[in-house]
Amino acid sequence: MRARPRLRLAILLAGGVLGLATMAVRGAPEPTDAEPNRSPIALALSSDGTRLLTANQTSGSVSLVDPKAGRVLAEVKTGDKPAGVAISRDGQRGLVSHWYGYDVALLEIKPDTLRVVGRIEVGPEPRGVAISADGKAGYVAVGVSNEVVRIDLDANKVTGRLEVGREPRGLAITPDGSSLLIGNARSQSMTVVAVGPWKVERTIPIDGDNLRQVAISADGKTGYVANMKNRHFPTTQNNIDNGWVLGQRLTSVPIDGSDTYSTLSLDPRGKAASDAHGVAASPDGRYLAISCGGTHEVMIFRTDLRRLPWRNGGSRDLLAVELINDSTRFRRVPVGGRPTELTFDPNGKNLYVANYLENAVQVIDAESGDVVRTIALGGPKEVSLARRGEILFHDAERSFNQWYSCNTCHSDGHTNGLDFDTMNDGSHDFSTAHQRSRKKVPTLRGVTRTGPWTWHGWQKSLSDATIESFTKSMQGRRPKSDEVNALVAYLGSLDFPKNPYRESDGGLSAAAERGRAIFQASKTACNNCHGGPEFSDGKIHIVGLEEPDDAYQGYNPPSLQGVYDKDPYLHDGRSKTLRETLVGPHSPETVSGVKNLDDHEVDDLIAYLKTL
Repeated sequence: MRARPRLRLAILLAGGVLGLATMAVRGAPEPTDAEPNRSPIALALSSDGTRLLTANQTSGSVSLVDPKAGRVLAEVKTGDKPAGVAISRDGQRGLVSHWYGYDVALLEIKPDTLRVVGRIEVGPEPRGVAISADGKAGYVAVGVSNEVVRIDLDANKVTGRLEVGREPRGLAITPDGSSLLIGNARSQSMTVVAVGPWKVERTIPIDGDNLRQVAISADGKTGYVANMKNRHFPTTQNNIDNGWVLGQRLTSVPIDGSDTYSTLSLDPRGKAASDAHGVAASPDGRYLAISCGGTHEVMIFRTDLRRLPWRNGGSRDLLAVELINDSTRFRRVPVGGRPTELTFDPNGKNLYVANYLENAVQVIDAESGDVVRTIALGGPKEVSLARRGEILFHDAERSFNQWYSCNTCHSDGHTNGLDFDTMNDGSHDFSTAHQRSRKKVPTLRGVTRTGPWTWHGWQKSLSDATIESFTKSMQGRRPKSDEVNALVAYLGSLDFPKNPYRESDGGLSAAAERGRAIFQASKTACNNCHGGPEFSDGKIHIVGLEEPDDAYQGYNPPSLQGVYDKDPYLHDGRSKTLRETLVGPHSPETVSGVKNLDDHEVDDLIAYLKTL
């Protein structure tokens, strides 16, 4: 039985560094209250194992680390919310993407300094990055545009774009540099791109959601992704503990498409895993490692003693019994905080862990399963109220038998595009054949400004809504008043990225201007419900989507801010696109009883809605 992981609220103090705009910083000054949390979300190790980069999301910086000495050598500010980082094989170049900055920065790496030497616009909300074997090309997964982008790193320019699945996020390159493997977070698929001809070679459907880090085996034949599986049943304690609400998975795919995908379920009954995020395969083929941010742990599987119990084309509900009590093949390593991306050193002995909430990189001995070193990246002396809320938001131990956290569904404070039956609307369906009670996960961006809450708008207090989520949706213990205050403070920090559909000066295109006129016209009266600065009037409306057995009649119009990235649409996600919404179940005729729009008017209205 593993020890219960401890979520440390105290931030590690030693080894902090101050980030400056363009020059490297050496040494480790004492942390101060003004010092930011680093929150490393991604990391990359040089091929010789001597240098490591971390993408520090909340400080907007990248740190250069000497992993053997266990110290930070330099830190440089790079952009808005770093999300992915890569390092060239020769260790002289780095590449970091900026989730909210919509660009990547090219880094020059010296033995103990780091410098930004280039910047390339790539598109809205880029995440995963990779660098070619020769160090001349970079590849970026761009989430909102559903693209993989190729960059010439010498010329600092984009040289190719390919459309892949919905919200590409994790990305890895095969050892021979011939293929890219991309995990599409919202379309239950992975994409293989042939690098030379620059084309999508195949799309591999998988039964998985919330796809995160992607890794490739040393022989280049197999890809892995950490993900969740939505099972759709209501959130009763029995359903939760049987793995029938959701579960965590490691998914394996043959890159050449020779076979179907396989899965390894990660959840033991009574003490589940949560928020599978990072995955790494050791170069010697002995280990597979998965980080579970919600349960503050890293799982290590030994792969060379006996074949792991993969299941082709589907999933078990729970972790295979043969692994649970076999410590030679399976270990759960408590690390605290929120472990995210992982990477092995070149000999496969040490596993490096980016720990977002610990502001640190941790080193695990793969053989013993011990945390042998913690490398502090720096952070404030005191934990702020909002940071305490962020810790609670990512803590699956607050749910029944630690199956999921707030972040599991409200991914990064946004939405994972899925629907769940949380029994929050006063009713539930016990059969997955019906989905009347399943509701789409709404974004939490700007949520403190858009009351009332829930799809039916029955919840008038955001504080009460958080309590309802912990005790009913998560079937966990009731939070204390100071915890509620902390969580609301964190929710208040969540806001929208810049809108990619606005003109460079912030204005509207001609089509969007026509769409605005339609939005405000009396014949459509969109702004009757979606009015005000948040594009929601906060009132309950009958819109023709009601069910006879709804406990609450009518719907609370969601804010249209950022609507371009809120798909699917409507309370149950029945419409996959804005067009499908406006010509189907939420057309002017259905909602207001007026004449529907023609095709050109729909085009213009969509153009305007995307700018909100």
